[in-house]
Amino acid sequence: MAHQKRPFKRRQYLINPGFQLKFMLYLALAVLAVLTVLYTSNYLYYDQLIAQGKDIGLNAQHPYFNFINEQRLLLNRVYFFTAAVAFVLLMVFGLFLSHRIAGPIYRLEKYMNQIRAGEEGLDPVRLRKGDFFPELADIVNGLVTYFTADAREQSETGDQQAETRSD
Repeated sequence: MAHQKRPFKRRQYLINPGFQLKFMLYLALAVLAVLTVLYTSNYLYYDQLIAQGKDIGLNAQHPYFNFINEQRLLLNRVYFFTAAVAFVLLMVFGLFLSHRIAGPIYRLEKYMNQIRAGEEGLDPVRLRKGDFFPELADIVNGLVTYFTADAREQSETGDQQAETRSD
């Protein structure tokens, strides 16, 4: 018995690119806003320390100012590194989170389009394990069952009335 290789199945991370990219953009803007506040507060804090040194009469060559500038530079590097790591981590998290949200929306939209096109014998909607909004599949399946049964009943009633009139 020969061992069969399963075909490589490429995972699609951008199911609904418009939604997912917008979601990730909002996440990036939130990170940028937080980091801007942190950087600005850092900048103002060190400016205040320099102003205090000048107020007490220290000359520009005093070691205090060198120390303050070195600390400012060090903290700026820490903020930059933190911002880079936070950005990468949040973009990965944003992609994962948006994928879990966009998956059910994509499947439900595809299913509704199949119903609208009048396809017969559709399988019930199934969501992947771990997708958000798993209760939506049950709700949609219940509605489709209800409306198809109601339409079938109305069709049968209409056929019976037509037969009764023709007799």
